[in-house]
Amino acid sequence: MRMSRQALVVGASGMLTGVARWLAEQGYLVTLVGRDQGRLAQVRDGSLYPQSFTLLPLDYHRTDHLREAMEQLIGENRHIDLVVAWIHQTAPDALPTIQQVISRPNKNWSLYHVCGSKAWLHPPIVQEIASCTYHQIILGFICENEQKSRWLTNNEIAQGVIRSIQSQEMQSIVGQVEPWDRRPSS
Repeated sequence: MRMSRQALVVGASGMLTGVARWLAEQGYLVTLVGRDQGRLAQVRDGSLYPQSFTLLPLDYHRTDHLREAMEQLIGENRHIDLVVAWIHQTAPDALPTIQQVISRPNKNWSLYHVCGSKAWLHPPIVQEIASCTYHQIILGFICENEQKSRWLTNNEIAQGVIRSIQSQEMQSIVGQVEPWDRRPSS
């Protein structure tokens, strides 16, 4: 049976590993984008559905390479239904590039933009594109008691992103972002 739904997971080899594997379990063909071929292969090889993955090793900071890779992906008659993207602020052109290339042939697709906790106070400026439904996921922290807080674990992040995809909320927070002064320092 050929699976028809397609997903792209950018920054897939770390905290989004669980999300990529879950998407494959849901019947998506998943293209994994990340810098390290070996780490991308670990995401695929640790899955129950390794045949559901395509590895796309590249550094999204190199906008020209990203654009070429996205155009090639789309040129292979791939209709991308869903994108989950964790993109560092050091690559400000990466998300708009992905949006522009994917939106050309795709009429209805969803973008789940995973952002760090600072997005709570300083939301990223994201280009509105008619064919793209934009969802923002803000990663917060956990207050364990009155004195101690910590950042989310990779598993907590993955579970929160999965819940966000399932609920299709326009904005969701994984963990908490208030009180802001309780954010972990490191």
